[in-house]
Amino acid sequence: MKLAVNTSQLYRIGGMDKAIDYLIGAGFDALDFSFSEDFFEQLPKDKEYYTELRKKVEARGVVFNQAHAPAPSSFVDPEQNKKMFDDIVSSMKRASYLGVKNIVVHPCQHFSYDNKGVPEALFEYNMDFYKSLIPYAEEYGIRVAIENMWQYPGMISHSTCSRPDEMIRYFDSLNNDSFVCCLDIGHAVLVRENPDDFIRKLGNKRLGCLHVHDVDGTRDTHTLPYFGVTRWDDVMEALAEIDYKGDLTYEVVSGYYVRKPEALMEHYVKLMEQTGRYLIDIFEKAKK
Repeated sequence: MKLAVNTSQLYRIGGMDKAIDYLIGAGFDALDFSFSEDFFEQLPKDKEYYTELRKKVEARGVVFNQAHAPAPSSFVDPEQNKKMFDDIVSSMKRASYLGVKNIVVHPCQHFSYDNKGVPEALFEYNMDFYKSLIPYAEEYGIRVAIENMWQYPGMISHSTCSRPDEMIRYFDSLNNDSFVCCLDIGHAVLVRENPDDFIRKLGNKRLGCLHVHDVDGTRDTHTLPYFGVTRWDDVMEALAEIDYKGDLTYEVVSGYYVRKPEALMEHYVKLMEQTGRYLIDIFEKAKK
């Protein structure tokens, strides 16, 4: 199991080169390249940039294992929808230049999930949406990862694929090798779904990758494991039980980095790496 981490937050602090230096310097095995919508337009579009970045990273013994497409995936406005679809496809193409195997693409959830009939309407909408990505996934040799989501109609609540049965339905209905499931541990906790039960229900045929982060139970803080309420021993033991074959990939963002002085950033990044190694050790011991 590789230990991987997302680039997004450190990119915001100092740009991609500094982010990669921090993360590789801390000892991570792999990087999750973030195509976040708030800085997507700033990222280079040319193939050469990504192929050179891949060479630079691999020369230091690290790979790009995962990526995250721009989000949200859908809007009510058709023009916004078209631009976002084009951006998602573009991110898939760019991620392929990095050698990425899985790219997380949020399911569409631009309707209020709590309204009658909406979950089924979103299922039909998402089937069309994800199927339209298959030709690009096949062309670029990359798998699309479906993530469990949440909504906020006054408080955090269930949304698309936030329950294991619905995520299973999405994956099984698509029935295509271009897809895997990405379980976001923090999202599961926020909607009161037990992440270790979620893992067991998905099984290793569906669960292809992870977003590993902790939450306080009420906000999507995306902080470091053990800084929130998640029972991490149970999570890692469940992954071992299903013989999970993917990586441990952090999605730690502002909830962890906020108000940290840059002079101490190396220490905070190293703590992430050490915590990840501790989690992997639980996983390895549980497999024996």
